[in-house]
Amino acid sequence: MNRILSIDVFRGVTMFLMLWVNDFWTLKDIPKWLKHAGPEDDYLGFSDIIFPWFLFVMGMSIPFSIENRIKMDQKKYDIYKHVFYRSAALLTMGLFHMNMEMYNNDLSILSKPVFVITSTTAFFMIWNNSKIKSRLSQSLSFLGIFILVIMYSIFIGKDYNGDAIGFGIHWWGILGLIGWTYVIAAPAYLIFRKSLRSFLIILFFCTILNIFSSAGISYGIFSWQKPNSLPGGGGLHLLTFAGIINSIFLMRFMENHNKKKLYLSIIFMIICSLILGIIFREFFIISKIKGTISWILLSLSSAFLFFLLLHWIVDVKRYLSWYHPISVAGVATLTCYLVPYFYYNFNSIFGINIPVVFSTGVLGLIKSVIYSYIIILITRGLKTINIELKI
Repeated sequence: MNRILSIDVFRGVTMFLMLWVNDFWTLKDIPKWLKHAGPEDDYLGFSDIIFPWFLFVMGMSIPFSIENRIKMDQKKYDIYKHVFYRSAALLTMGLFHMNMEMYNNDLSILSKPVFVITSTTAFFMIWNNSKIKSRLSQSLSFLGIFILVIMYSIFIGKDYNGDAIGFGIHWWGILGLIGWTYVIAAPAYLIFRKSLRSFLIILFFCTILNIFSSAGISYGIFSWQKPNSLPGGGGLHLLTFAGIINSIFLMRFMENHNKKKLYLSIIFMIICSLILGIIFREFFIISKIKGTISWILLSLSSAFLFFLLLHWIVDVKRYLSWYHPISVAGVATLTCYLVPYFYYNFNSIFGINIPVVFSTGVLGLIKSVIYSYIIILITRGLKTINIELKI
């Protein structure tokens, strides 16, 4: 299918912003509204909308990706296999990242920076987008798997009380949550394809599920299920299915060339999600940490609005020059996400510290923008030598 440039731009800008806000932990004295809200806070920080935007654009990408595979005569079995392989990779990386957060430096054989760098290197060895399927690349994949098995075996963490624990599932990590969302959303699209009615029904059930989750009501059906057995409580899937719906709008626009109808459809979604978010705010606080329905819907409204703006700028007015410096973030997104694991931990090993004045207030925010560009430049350099994590 024809490429919608605004989807790539949305993904690239969101990745750039994710790099920026993920560096805020190194700063101090920056505005509260830029940061993540705390567990009991009731507001939407700028940082709190970036992950929802990422899930939304993942949803937008799914229909075009699958339709392109179908156009290339790929069998449904092969597409399902690709989906489950990608999901398994995301779950694996997500679990390692989550356990890295609980790493016990005092009792472990390796220091945390060495553990993180070694594990992340193994990710690239296993899932590097090598164009040449040589024996060397296959050997690197097997070696990467072996390294992860060793890292898993020697891992020692600590729980929130400081007690030693092993490698486990305490939550799934960001990539793991993306994996759980993708493994449901992508097969659903393959089943229902361009049926707008079907996805609106799915969106409705995801909303109901997230309301239950927000209210602390168990939505387990079977006795063997945990009370909240679906990571994200339906809210993350709601964001992704909304992205799929947005792409169905785009596909219909491409067929009928009716920009007015496209924009009215998106504006309708903006207004509905905004009004519902405000209504549910009366019952549930806005909280990313708790995954409340008010946070989901208000974030979704902003995602539709942001896409509408980008579509007008990029696909209608064709203003793209501003995007070129960060464009690699839209095509090598996962690589871009993983490079900081090297950056921060090499800094830790070599004791590189930035003067406090450059990590404070406005100068600190500028420093984080420069950091984001550095990560993107590193990603671009890796891509030129065929090092790109692709699943």
